[in-house]
Amino acid sequence: MMRIARWSWVLLLAGCSTLSRPPPPPVPPAVVPHTLQIVAVAPAQGTGASPGSTWLLYLDGFVDTDAATRLAAVIERERVGAATVYFNSPGGKLVAAMAVGRVVRSHGFATVVGVRTTDVRRPAAGTCFSACPFAFAGGVQRSMLRGSEIGVHLAENSVPVPDEAAFQQRVRQDASAYLESMGIDRGLLDLMWQASHEAIRPLTPQEAVRLRLVNAPPPQAATSRTISSTAARCSAAPSSTSTWKIS
Repeated sequence: MMRIARWSWVLLLAGCSTLSRPPPPPVPPAVVPHTLQIVAVAPAQGTGASPGSTWLLYLDGFVDTDAATRLAAVIERERVGAATVYFNSPGGKLVAAMAVGRVVRSHGFATVVGVRTTDVRRPAAGTCFSACPFAFAGGVQRSMLRGSEIGVHLAENSVPVPDEAAFQQRVRQDASAYLESMGIDRGLLDLMWQASHEAIRPLTPQEAVRLRLVNAPPPQAATSRTISSTAARCSAAPSSTSTWKIS
């Protein structure tokens, strides 16, 4: 029974699921943000949503050193109880990505590879490369929207180190311990170390499931639910953070 369910996720990831209509276009950034942008969408009101319904948290851009601190601040300020966190990131700092993942896991949130669109409740396919899969791994339930991509490559220090071999060994030890704590197969590290730093090694849907990086189908709301965002209003927030509340 579990085997059938598991491979049904693979079929969904491979594009066998259908949408009633194409999702709206992604919100086009002028450039890839050099810090992780955080957009929090409050649960819908007046649409049958019950108190404590799920927030949507969109994380887009490079995972920078202070990303986890900003994410924790948004969660606390907005009193986010339950949330689905969408990642769309080309990568960033590995240590920072693991810190983001720990924040996500500490709150029991789900994670999805996807990007915010002009309709904030209908995300589209996104990418999660380099350090991003480590942040994504923090989700209790982890999934990908149809057409999304996950990929890894060999870690590289941002500044030269005197002993590259020792650096890579330390990175592997820290990353291995982190993945084990998140329930991810450490075979993901083997794929990282087989790749170069210059090129992303994409994961197939089957590999993502086998490595337990993906362990759930995409959220139903992301594949079939359509809610107008015309009532959305953006409230002021700290740098690199926006908060959308549906009223």
